[in-house]
Amino acid sequence: GEEQSQEESNAALAANMPLTFILIFITLLLLFRAYKKPIVILLMVPMIFIGVVAGLVVTGKQFDFFAMLGLLGLVGMNIKNAIVLVDQIGVETSSGKSPYEAVTIATRSRIVPVMMASGTTILGMLLFDSMFGGMAATIMGGLLVASLLTLLVLPVTYCIFFRIYPTKETNS
Repeated sequence: GEEQSQEESNAALAANMPLTFILIFITLLLLFRAYKKPIVILLMVPMIFIGVVAGLVVTGKQFDFFAMLGLLGLVGMNIKNAIVLVDQIGVETSSGKSPYEAVTIATRSRIVPVMMASGTTILGMLLFDSMFGGMAATIMGGLLVASLLTLLVLPVTYCIFFRIYPTKETNS
């Protein structure tokens, strides 16, 4: 009975995932009033799965109902990190920096806050708990990899989407 209940819960969560992502996208559209920035932010979400799979494999935990809940929370944390970075790029651009300079300055300024927030969350997980171990492994692996990739891949993706290239002045 417990396995059947877990399967029903997982199916209900999976059925509502598309609606969740549509609502997140609409919220991002309202926040940024444009479609490119929300797309760049949502492109970071699939990278979470690299860390989730790695975390589950390394710890030997299973992807159960609690791990699925952890994944949903992880998506929210990753989107928050991406929003903070994209917003900081906008702040730097509006202060008169060139687009390339704004991306590099914003990324450098967000490294410590993003990694500290991620690090404290990772260290606070109850990995060895029998009930929440799968959720902890999901969040730990996913957050570590997603945070690193957000700081490395998001700026590159942003530059590609907005056609931002280094100029000769920025190289010297």
